Amino acid sequence: MRVYLTGFMGSGKTTVGRRLAARLGVPFVDLDEEIEKRAGTTVREIFTEQGEPAFRQMEAELLRDTARHPGVVVSTGGGTMVSEANARWIGANGLSVWLNPPFATIVARIGALGKADRPLFRDEVQALSLYHQRLPAYRRADVTVDVAPGEGPEEIAARIALLIGDR
Repeated sequence: MRVYLTGFMGSGKTTVGRRLAARLGVPFVDLDEEIEKRAGTTVREIFTEQGEPAFRQMEAELLRDTARHPGVVVSTGGGTMVSEANARWIGANGLSVWLNPPFATIVARIGALGKADRPLFRDEVQALSLYHQRLPAYRRADVTVDVAPGEGPEEIAARIALLIGDR
C-alpha cells in the first residue's frame, strides 16, 4: 500500500512518516527532501530563484515517481494536494492521510527558525490565511487524523497504522 501524508507545513508529515514507514516495513519518501537532492539546492532557494511553478512541477514529477514502490509512505509538501491533478493521482494510486493538528501547534512547531526556512510562512497572519485556503484540499483526504497538542509522533504513527490496517 502507498500512503500519502498530507497537511499544512509543520503538521508532522516527515516525523510521523518516518515512524509510520518503519512500523509498516516500507520505504519512506519525503518529497521536499527529494526535490532538494535532485535540484542540489533548498526549497527556499528554488522558490526564490525559479519560482513556485517550477517547484510544483518538480513536486508533481517526484510524486508520480513514488509509483515505482509497491508499498511506501510519502510525506507530501503542504501544497501538493492543492493541485487537482496531484489529488486525483494520489487517489488513484494510494491512500491519503491528513495530519490535522491545531494551527497553534503548527506555529509552535515551526518556530522562528522554521519561518526563515519556509518560503510560504512569512508570518502567522499570512500563514493562517494560506492554511484556510488549503483546508478544502486537505479535507479530501481518505483518512483524517486529528492530532492533539502534545501527542507524540510514535503515537500518531501507531494510530495511523491502526486506521489503515483494514484497507
